[in-house]
Amino acid sequence: MYKMETRSIEIRLAQDPERRGPGVLEGVLMPYGEKASDRQEMFEAGSLYWPEGGVVLREMHDRKQPITRFEPTATDAAVEIRVALPDTQRGRDAAALVRNGTLRGLSVEFMAERESYRGGLRVIHRARLHGAGLVDDPAYSSSSVEVRQDAQKGRLKIWL
Repeated sequence: MYKMETRSIEIRLAQDPERRGPGVLEGVLMPYGEKASDRQEMFEAGSLYWPEGGVVLREMHDRKQPITRFEPTATDAAVEIRVALPDTQRGRDAAALVRNGTLRGLSVEFMAERESYRGGLRVIHRARLHGAGLVDDPAYSSSSVEVRQDAQKGRLKIWL
C-alpha cells in the first residue's frame, strides 16, 4: 500500500524594484505635423533632437519641480516618453495627478535652430529639446500621458 507524504510549501514573492514605484509614465511628447491649439506652430517630422543622457521632466515646467530624467524615443509620427517614475514624493504625486486627470499631457522645452513661416504658421524644422513639462493643458491635442504598472518587466518569482 502506498503512503502519501505531506509537506509544507513556502511561497515567497520577490520584490521587483520596477514594481515598487508609482508606475511607468507613457505618452506622446510631441506629435509631428500637428498644429498647436494655442498658437500658429507645428513641428516637422524628425525636427527634435536632445542631448545624450536625455532631458528632465518637470511638473508644469517649474524648474523647482523636477520629477525625473528620461531618454525620449522618436518615431516617424512623434516623440514619445516611457519612463519609470521614481519612488519619491514628486514621482508619487505626478502619478496621482495623471491618474486623476489633473495633469493630462506633455509639453516641450526647446530652442529652435531652423524654422520657416508658411502663411503665418511657424514650422519648426530643427530644434534642440532641453526639457519637458507634465502639464494640465497641452498645446498639442495629440500629446497624451498615462501611468501604468509595468507588467512586462514585473515577474512573479516563486520558490518551492
